[in-house]
Amino acid sequence: MLYYDTSYPLMEQLSADDWELLNPEIVEQHYEANKLILKHGEVSQNVHIILSGQVRVFIEQESKVELALLERGHFFGEMSCLTGDPISAHVEAVDEVHSLVVSRTGMLLLMDKNTDFRKQMIEAMIKRIQNSNQRVLEEHTKTHLLMKQQESESQERYGELIGNSPAMKELFIEIDRLSMSEEHVIIVGEGGTGKNNIARKLHYSATNGLYPILTIHSEDFDLLNWDTKVRAAKGGTIIIERAEQLPHSVLQGLIDNEQQTRIIFTTAQRLGISNVATLYVPPLRERNEDIPLLAKSFLSKEGVAYVDDAISSDALRMLSLFPYLTNNVEELESVVKEAYILSEGRTIHSNHLRFGRARKPGERPKIGLALGSGSARGMAHLGVLNVLEEEGIPIDMIAGTSAGSLVGGAYAAGMSVADCTRVLSTIRWGHLVRLTFPKRSFVHNTPMIGFIEQHLGKRQIESLPIPFAAVASDTLTGEAHIMRSGSLAHAITASTAIPAIMRPVHHQEKHLSDGAVVHPVPAALVKSMGADIVIAVNVCAESFNKGAAKNFVDSLSNTIDMMSAKMVKEELQLADVILRPELGFNQISFKDAPFCIAAGEAVTRDAIERIRMKFH
Repeated sequence: MLYYDTSYPLMEQLSADDWELLNPEIVEQHYEANKLILKHGEVSQNVHIILSGQVRVFIEQESKVELALLERGHFFGEMSCLTGDPISAHVEAVDEVHSLVVSRTGMLLLMDKNTDFRKQMIEAMIKRIQNSNQRVLEEHTKTHLLMKQQESESQERYGELIGNSPAMKELFIEIDRLSMSEEHVIIVGEGGTGKNNIARKLHYSATNGLYPILTIHSEDFDLLNWDTKVRAAKGGTIIIERAEQLPHSVLQGLIDNEQQTRIIFTTAQRLGISNVATLYVPPLRERNEDIPLLAKSFLSKEGVAYVDDAISSDALRMLSLFPYLTNNVEELESVVKEAYILSEGRTIHSNHLRFGRARKPGERPKIGLALGSGSARGMAHLGVLNVLEEEGIPIDMIAGTSAGSLVGGAYAAGMSVADCTRVLSTIRWGHLVRLTFPKRSFVHNTPMIGFIEQHLGKRQIESLPIPFAAVASDTLTGEAHIMRSGSLAHAITASTAIPAIMRPVHHQEKHLSDGAVVHPVPAALVKSMGADIVIAVNVCAESFNKGAAKNFVDSLSNTIDMMSAKMVKEELQLADVILRPELGFNQISFKDAPFCIAAGEAVTRDAIERIRMKFH
């Protein structure tokens, strides 16, 4: 029981009789600093009158928004106490707080017995509501300005989308179309392709920046708070990053139930969601012709006045060879900026380019093996693998083209060198190809799929013991297609489909043929996969040195060899150790396996000390 005390705030005009009626409905309460007194969403049965200390009234959106700071004589919780509605904001103690806690019955008695108190409470509630609305409006304005600032910073970081390639022209058309609609969108692309930049462009084009935009990373996604996010972004856009990490049912549910706020998913893989538009953002290796344009744009941002003179043709070709598996456009920009520094403001040449990762001090260098194309000559790769194994040289990753993909894929899958040798020594073309009908090409090599799966099983590349990539060429665009996931057997079959002789292989939504026409020895690919030391094995035949071609097949092979020889010379600049087995110029078949393997062993033994020196 509290004693009659007219010094209590708002109690000064009460008589002793009034106090006696009110006393059972009042209790004095103490709260420590930072203590949450009332929580948003709960229903309060009491009104609090502050005796000492301060309390903060706030709401939580993307950040804490303070609505009011109350002190002695002020009260809170009155709206919920009177109406029974949930509390619309949090109330916490700023410092130590003492308050009178008055029940609903006590509050009604006070309003009945004290006209001044009733008037003061009504006026205070009206003023509180007005102040709260003003603070929310101020916070909305501040948040809007902050989002505009963040958009400007994002634009500065990622830059504008640049490209004249067919893939980019198609993308620009789709962006313009979706900017005029309210469709939900999935943006599919690798890291560093500018997916978030495209999402923001869609938002600002569609809303003129008049509505909010929120970004949620999939790791922070909370279905319980989703409605709050939707209300905060009403009329605008919510971007969900790395959406592939969320369950398909959750993503489909968000799309099916949301009509007033646009949802844009950014993802590294297709999601298979219905009632949503999809934008595919091509990686750099699928639009090589844009790389010189981008490189010059980055130099212009560095303040270079004459960008055409600032970078040589050999440097541009080298930039176009690299796959940029890690971060695409951002990675290219980093390479160009570093090259500009190394060139000391003069013309950038290929020797100024630095690709790959930065190794941590004391960390063992990662070794990557680039196994080149060369048909049956590729059996020399087995000799290379055999000696590296004998000498204890670790192999952290493998990339292969054509015959290199067959040997490298088998080894990466766990097949021993001895088993690879046994199988390939008995192989014949009849095991791998069949005549085509109708004759759009001489043969097709789909029987190779069954041959590989017979010996290796139905393996997926991403689950192999050693990280592996196979190279093929896209017959529609002529660009390299790098396979680091999906069926191993299909990837090898695509990588080994000789153009015009074998029918292209349909795989991963593309028509693919031999990778020898794009990356005959995939040294750049291994470097991009994260290798610190690249061992490149070149078994490409220089058959054009033999003289005039005897038939169409010879002529076609000569043409591929000549194209490969030029590309090999440029790409091998990214190799740390180059192995070139002495295989001569004679035609080689699978029956010549012992000869090829011995040549691979000999050249590797000669290079072992050079390889070991790279560790230091």
